[in-house]
Amino acid sequence: MPKVNCPDCGRQIGMHELEAKTTAQSGGFSTRYRCPFCQTDMEDVTELMA
Repeated sequence: MPKVNCPDCGRQIGMHELEAKTTAQSGGFSTRYRCPFCQTDMEDVTELMA
């Protein structure tokens, strides 16, 4: 399972542990992810992959 490094708390989080919120926009969809430990919002988790 891929892991993501949280930029604020530095923990490694499994992709299945992230809280995701997807919203519809005029050009498609936007998904934001949130760390379950420190509640930091992340937009692009691909650059934070461990």
